[in-house]
Amino acid sequence: MSDTMFPKREERVPYGGGKPVRNGRGEKEKKSGRSGRDRKQPEPQKKRARKGGRKPNKNMLYLIGILVVLFIIFLFVRKNGSAVYINEEQVGILKGTDVTAEYLTTTLEGQLESIVGSKVQINEEIKVEGIHIGSRNEKDVCTMEHLLPKMRNMVTYKVDAAVITVDGGRAVILANQEQANAVLAQLQTDLLPAEGVAADAEIGWVENVQIVNEFVESTEILEQEDALAVLKATTEVTQSYTVRSGDALYLIAQEYKTTVEKLIELNPGTDLSTIRVGQVINVPVQKPKISVKTVETQVLTAVEPKTYQTQYDDTKPSSYQKVIQQGKAGQKKSTIQITRVNGDVIEEKEVSKEIIVEAVPEIIVKGTQ
Repeated sequence: MSDTMFPKREERVPYGGGKPVRNGRGEKEKKSGRSGRDRKQPEPQKKRARKGGRKPNKNMLYLIGILVVLFIIFLFVRKNGSAVYINEEQVGILKGTDVTAEYLTTTLEGQLESIVGSKVQINEEIKVEGIHIGSRNEKDVCTMEHLLPKMRNMVTYKVDAAVITVDGGRAVILANQEQANAVLAQLQTDLLPAEGVAADAEIGWVENVQIVNEFVESTEILEQEDALAVLKATTEVTQSYTVRSGDALYLIAQEYKTTVEKLIELNPGTDLSTIRVGQVINVPVQKPKISVKTVETQVLTAVEPKTYQTQYDDTKPSSYQKVIQQGKAGQKKSTIQITRVNGDVIEEKEVSKEIIVEAVPEIIVKGTQ
């Protein structure tokens, strides 16, 4: 046959293809028994495999890694407990973070009040701090039922008490208002005059005496008998005394329960060898912490003394004197106000009077020549 009818080997085109097959590659394909059509069929399958198995985004993996690390850190540092302190000393750890220092303080004070019978105020500062409970401090974790008794035995406290003050300063401290009022009532009774006072008498204190409530140390509270003794205790002070008719230095010393030597000591620069009516000297007196003052009025019927009138007659010699009208005393109803301090009278004054019988003046005529 002619060469034009059969192409050369290298120019032959496989069935279904459009390119000539080179010698080397065609030989291999013959040996393997695969045609050009068989070789191209798997291509679509590879493309489909790539579409279905997309590689994960690197940024997404990085973000997930960060989140995992943060979660692990959170597990190890999160605050899941509360450390309880009295001042700076840690006394226990509670699970959870809902407990507060205010709650612990209020609860402790309530328990102590039920024990001592009055309100209390804890001296120490109670603090609560959120912490992480881990393996190192897990042994210190306790329950509220265990912690409160422990804290109750560790704290000190002040109790609400009744304080009797005198002129703004503390005098004595009693457990409550009832005891304080009882002490003051007894003190008034003891300091009133032995003969008593009128039913309408005004009774009060010379000083500014009050009862106030304060939180104090329990050791400061006194029993009623001890408080009464403290309030009755006296200190020596000096006061003035005006010499009266019939006084003598030794009599004044006896009246004020002292000695003549003491009176001389209290009056330096004054000659007390002779005293005169109206002279003012210093005398010692014992002043208690509290003094009772009473003011009462008495209505007395008293004599209204007669008065004297003098008339002059220039026709009579100077030696002449004659009563031309006899005088006569009248009668009055007098209201006297009496002020006592601790039973001693310090003032008497007439506050009003009513004339019952008028006094008749006595008239005397005197000569002037």
